[in-house]
Amino acid sequence: MAKDVLNKILKGAGLMFLGMIFSKFITYFYRIVVARYIGPDAYGQLALGLTVLGIATTLSQLGLNQGVQKFVPEARKEKDKAKLKGILLSSIQIVTISSLIVGITTYLSAEFIATEIFGNAAIKPIIQVFAFVPFASKIGHTYIDLSNGFNTMKYEVLLVRIIQPVIQLVATLILAFTGMKIMAAAWGWFIGEIIIMPLAVILIDRKFGPFLFSDIKAKNMHKKLLTYSYPLVLSGVVGTALGWGDTALLGYFMSDKAVGFYNAALPTALLVTLPAQAISSLSLPSFSELGAESSRKQQEALKTTTRWVFSLAFPAFLLMALFPEKLMILLFGSQYSTASTALAILAFGNLIGSSTGQLGSFLKSNSNTKIVFWNTSANLIFNLGLNIILIPLYGIEGAAIATAASTIFIETILLIEVYRLHGAQPFSKKMLYSIPAGITSLVITYAIFKMAFDTTPVWVLFPAGIVFMTLYVVIFLKTGGLTEYDEKIVKTSGRKIGLEKEAEKALKLLT
Repeated sequence: MAKDVLNKILKGAGLMFLGMIFSKFITYFYRIVVARYIGPDAYGQLALGLTVLGIATTLSQLGLNQGVQKFVPEARKEKDKAKLKGILLSSIQIVTISSLIVGITTYLSAEFIATEIFGNAAIKPIIQVFAFVPFASKIGHTYIDLSNGFNTMKYEVLLVRIIQPVIQLVATLILAFTGMKIMAAAWGWFIGEIIIMPLAVILIDRKFGPFLFSDIKAKNMHKKLLTYSYPLVLSGVVGTALGWGDTALLGYFMSDKAVGFYNAALPTALLVTLPAQAISSLSLPSFSELGAESSRKQQEALKTTTRWVFSLAFPAFLLMALFPEKLMILLFGSQYSTASTALAILAFGNLIGSSTGQLGSFLKSNSNTKIVFWNTSANLIFNLGLNIILIPLYGIEGAAIATAASTIFIETILLIEVYRLHGAQPFSKKMLYSIPAGITSLVITYAIFKMAFDTTPVWVLFPAGIVFMTLYVVIFLKTGGLTEYDEKIVKTSGRKIGLEKEAEKALKLLT
């Protein structure tokens, strides 16, 4: 059972990882177009608008996304179609009302938020455009949460990771050609969000339903969903404030340009978390499924997923920590090199967060949602306090230090709680194999390109990155980075796609 669930996690995570790579590429291109087209000042204004959108979205969803992913696996196991329909319909009914209320409130408060909080009237129209994004998109996202509960990631990958960013990019470019500046980016973002709802309803209802138009009488799940989710509402709000607090306080203390610089470094550093995000997308329902069978198997899955995440995240961290300036220039242009130190600091914090990133899902799968809320609240206080102290002193570097420090703080707390409550910890000796493989690969790559160029140009970073990652994979595998179980997964995956012999040959060559 545990191996079956881990297979599902890895299969779904692999699909999600590929989708995220595509999504990040398109989203980066979107950000690069916007940042270069409108400049760091206007780009900072857009970031502040997205901050308001992030808070509005969290308030609208009321933590129900995680409630859906918690209860759908249980209903599947019970083969209770009435309960499944009830989970979906109850979630849609609640989120429709909440998102409409939040949207109206945000729209009417746009001037106050822009002028009184950020002292910047220019972001008022951006906030007004973003106000109704949650109302337009939340039904679609509820369906996507339902499909995640079925351990199926292809719909989130297709809709959220591929179709949405492509539409956002295309819409932004079309509107930009009409002469619009920053509002082209705002409307492009909005259009990409609203397209999700009809597509998700049609595709997912057809695959797992029918739900909306079936004759099955839905069980009322309002109370159960809200009882489970209400601590997550608060932790979600606090978590969103935590995620956007550095940007908001930069907007309050510093200039729009500083916000723009920081929001070039922040999403770049988040690339370190891609593996954790991919695996986390299935870890909650999968840990819930395993927890119903055996706590030991659940703990084994925690260690395995943590090892996978660290092995994939470490090489990206090395590049950002050692070559932050070249990365910023390559991606956003020379004027954004100011954010290079912030990038290195944020990358370190994200490596720590990724390495222990499944602990929150582990606690949620064991219904420790109140603990999650108190953890996030403590982290928010710690984070905001540091930001308030450090931003006036050190600017965007101060925001980066505060964010990285708060990440390390909360992950330490989670480690202690998971061990005390469940006797579990996420680490294993095999995690350490990534460190010498990464450092050795980087040294060899650096030596090769240093011999080829007296002064290394920025564009070399791209081919050097490919060489580095290739060497990392080879050295990691040759030095025993894979476990026996990992090799079985590779062989099984090869058999399923008709390449069993090729997979076995590759393993013999590389291990």
